[in-house]
This record gives sequence, structure tokens and C-alpha cells, in this order.
Amino acid sequence: MMRGKRLGELLIEAGLINREQLNQALGIQKRTGEKLGQVLTRLEYISTDELIEFLSKQHGAQSIDLGKELVDEGVIGLIPEHVARRYRAVPVKFKVESGSKKLVVAMADPSNLEVVDTIRFISGYSIEPVFVREESIEWFITYCYHKRIGLK
Repeated sequence: MMRGKRLGELLIEAGLINREQLNQALGIQKRTGEKLGQVLTRLEYISTDELIEFLSKQHGAQSIDLGKELVDEGVIGLIPEHVARRYRAVPVKFKVESGSKKLVVAMADPSNLEVVDTIRFISGYSIEPVFVREESIEWFITYCYHKRIGLK
């Protein structure tokens, strides 16, 4: 993301919201402490899918739909459940790129380098973070760590 420009300004420049919508959302954010993206989607000024697509382009990260993604069961154990819950991040699969193996990790905020570094240290693998819907992470963590039914 460009330094100095905040998410709201970038969304206005992209034509996804207007100034009035941003100001209203910022007021709510100040009162509730929610993330701006959460407020904007709750107010239906932008859809969750539009927000994720926008953020993934801004950060140069892919986005995935956890409900449709095939998960490699072998990677789930690389990150303990308590770590996945704390950082709201879950391993999905391995990806081989230029001869090196990367662990693809679904995250609500792939731009959080502290989380990426922590997961890299714990797993022992280079990490490729991908955007996912924030509201689907908790469900996915529970599914992956407790159900494990239907995983590839």
C-alpha cells in the first residue's frame, strides 16, 4: 500500500466509497474501535468481497475463499491451534515456487509482518500470506483443528 495514504482515502480514489460514507464510517470506528473495513462492510457501503479484492491488490497478495479452498491436512499441524486463533491465521497448503517450498497461510491481515514472521518462525517455512474474509477465519480454524473431515 502507498505510504501516507490511508485505506479510506484509497477507497475514495478507487471510486468504491464517497467522502460522506468515509466520514460516517470513521465516526463509527472512533466510537466502536472496529476496523474501518468492518464498519464499511457492515454499513453496506462496500461488500466484503470488494474490500478483500481491493486490499489484496494494494498489498500484492492473493485472496481465497475458505469455503471453496482445498486444504492440505498435512499443513494444519504446523501451526498450533492457539497460535492460529491468536493471530487469526491458518495454514492452507504448500506451494512450490522457484524450487522453494512456501506455506500458504490464510489471514485476515496479510500485511501484518509481525504475524507473518511469528508463523515463519513457528512453522520453519517461508510464508505466503493470502487474504480471507475475516468473519470466516474462526469457523475455518474450528473446522480445520477439530473436524478435519473432508480435508484433502
